Amino acid sequence: MVAGCAIPAIQTDLDADVLSLCSTGRITRIHDIQGLGHRSPFENKTVSCITGLVTAIDGQGFYLQDLVEDRDERSSEALYVAYQVGTSIKRGDHVFIEQARVQEYNPSINQSNSLTITRLINAKLRVVRTNNLLPEPVLLGQHGRAIPNKVIENDVNGYVGKDRGLFDPAEDGMDFFESLEGMLVQVDNAIAITSTNRYNEVTVLADYGQNADVLSETGVLVIREDDFNPERIMLDDAFIQMPQIWLGSRFTQPIVGVISYDFGNYRLLPITKPVFTQAQNTFHKVEIPGEEYLSIATYNVENLAATDDLSRFTHLAHHVVNGLLSPDILVLQEVLDDDGAVNSKIVSADKTINRMLQAVSAKGGPEYLAISIEPERNADGGIKGGNGRVVIFYRQDRGLVFEPVNEAGPRTETEVISKDGKAILSHNPGRIWPNNSSFRNARKALGAQFDYQGEKIFIIGLHLSSKGEDGPLYGEIQPPPVPSENRRVAQAKAVNGFVKRILQAEPEAHIVVLGDINDFYWSDTAKTLTGDQLKNTTMLLPIQNRYSYIHEGNGQMMDQIFLSESLNKNVKHFQVVHLNTGEFELDAFSDHDPVIVYLEMD
Repeated sequence: MVAGCAIPAIQTDLDADVLSLCSTGRITRIHDIQGLGHRSPFENKTVSCITGLVTAIDGQGFYLQDLVEDRDERSSEALYVAYQVGTSIKRGDHVFIEQARVQEYNPSINQSNSLTITRLINAKLRVVRTNNLLPEPVLLGQHGRAIPNKVIENDVNGYVGKDRGLFDPAEDGMDFFESLEGMLVQVDNAIAITSTNRYNEVTVLADYGQNADVLSETGVLVIREDDFNPERIMLDDAFIQMPQIWLGSRFTQPIVGVISYDFGNYRLLPITKPVFTQAQNTFHKVEIPGEEYLSIATYNVENLAATDDLSRFTHLAHHVVNGLLSPDILVLQEVLDDDGAVNSKIVSADKTINRMLQAVSAKGGPEYLAISIEPERNADGGIKGGNGRVVIFYRQDRGLVFEPVNEAGPRTETEVISKDGKAILSHNPGRIWPNNSSFRNARKALGAQFDYQGEKIFIIGLHLSSKGEDGPLYGEIQPPPVPSENRRVAQAKAVNGFVKRILQAEPEAHIVVLGDINDFYWSDTAKTLTGDQLKNTTMLLPIQNRYSYIHEGNGQMMDQIFLSESLNKNVKHFQVVHLNTGEFELDAFSDHDPVIVYLEMD
C-alpha cells in the first residue's frame, strides 16, 4: 500500500526541488508519518515522496527533518532513516525518498518493555541539494516549549503503544519527548545534575534548573513519591566525544542535538561538543556534633574484593577516615570474597576484609575489628562468584565491646532469648531468618549485639534485593512495574518480625537497622521494615537532601537507618555524606554515598 497526503498550500523552496520527482504528485509529510502518539498510523506500511534535511548521521542511518510544519506541537517533524550511508549522505543534504517502509523499531536487546522509534527502512532515496542550512532547532524550556516537570505518564494503564491513552505532551514528559522524536532541539543555560558516567552520559536541566521542583544543596535533582522529574534531559555521545563534566557544571553555549530513545530513556544527542564551565569538586565530610556521641554508619562499597587494585582500598580508607571521621560502627555491603567475581569455590573474604582494615589503619584511622558470616557459595545473590556479604566494623577504643556467642553458620537462624528482662541473641553474630524463602539467593541480614558504656545495642545490617528487574520510567508499560518489591517487602517483614521479638523481650531495647534497602523511603518496603517499632531517620532530612544514590539523573535515598524509639529520641545528628554522587563515575569509589547517625546513649 502506498500512502500520501495532499501538498500543503504553503511549500518550501525544497519542495519545488522534488515535486517533479514525486510520481504521485503528493508529498507525504513526516508529521503525518509520526502521527499524534507513540506509534505511527502508517506502521508497517509503505509511504512515498518524503522530503527533508539531514540533521545528523550515525553509522546506521540519519535523522531527516521536514521544513513544512503542521503547527501542531503534538506531532514530530522528523524521524530516523535506517540507511547504510557511507559517505553519500552529509549533514545539510536535502534528501528525497521515493519510497520507504514505516517501522516501529524496538531498540532494546530483549525486546521487552521498551518504547519504539518511528523510522523508515528500505528507503529508495537521492540527494537533491547539498550544503543547506539546518532547520532552526526547537527551544526547550524558558522562552520555548515548556518541559513537563512532574508527570512522566498518567494517561495509560498498561501498554503505551497498544492502549493509546490520551497523548498529552503538555503534561506528560513521555509524550513531550515523543512529540519531538528525531527533531533538532536546543537547550539554553543548561546545568549538569550528574557527572559524566561510564557510559559517557550526563544529565542536565534547562535554564539552570528554574523549572525543577527539588534541587539539593549540591545540585542534584531529587525524586519525590509523586515526582520522578521528567524535566531531566540525558545527553549521550552518539555524535560527539563526551567530555568529563562535573555535577554542577554550567553550559555557556546552547546544547543543540536530536531527540532519540534507547535503553528505556529519551536522550538528547548533541551534534556539537558542549561548551561549559567546569564546576569545582568539593570533598564532603560528616559534621561531628560531639565526641561523646556514638556514631553508626552504613556504606555500600560496590563489590569490593581483595583482587581489586590497591587504590580502591586507599580510596575507601580516605572516605572512612577523612569523610566519615572513623565512626564507631560501620556496616558495609557488597564485601566480596577473596577472588571477587571469579566463580571459584572460594567464599572466604578474610583477605578482602584484612586489606580494608590495613588501609584504614595506614590512613591514620583506628584499629577496627570486623564481624561477618561466610555465605554458602553462590547462595546470596549479587554478582555471580562474588559471594557478597554484610560486614560490620567496630572500634574498641571508644567503649564498644563485642562478645561472640555460639558460632553461627550461613543457615543458622539467630533467636532472641529473654533473660532477666533483657534480650540477648542465641548467636552473636547471627543471620536473621536466613532460611526464609524471601532470602533465597539473596543477601542475608546480619545481626550483632554490642555493649557500649554499660548499654546494650543491637545492630542489624541489611542489603535487600535489587530493583534491577523493575521497569524503566520511560518503558512501554505504565505505570512502571516493580516486581522486585514483593521480595523486598517479604525481607523487610522478616527483619521487622525479629525487631518485634527483641522489643517483646526488652521494650526499651536499643536497636539500629541500617543498610542499602534498595527502595524509597515512602515505599512499602520501608513502611514494612519500620512498622510500629522503628523510626526512619531519613525523615529528619529536608526533602532536597534525601538522596544517597543517583540513577539516570534522579537523586534517591537507597541507604537508610532505622532506630527503635529509645534511640530515635536521642539522635544528635544525621547526615548523608556525599562522597561519591558528585564524582565522575569512574573516579568515584562507590555508586552509593554513606549515611551516618550520631546517638546520645542514656
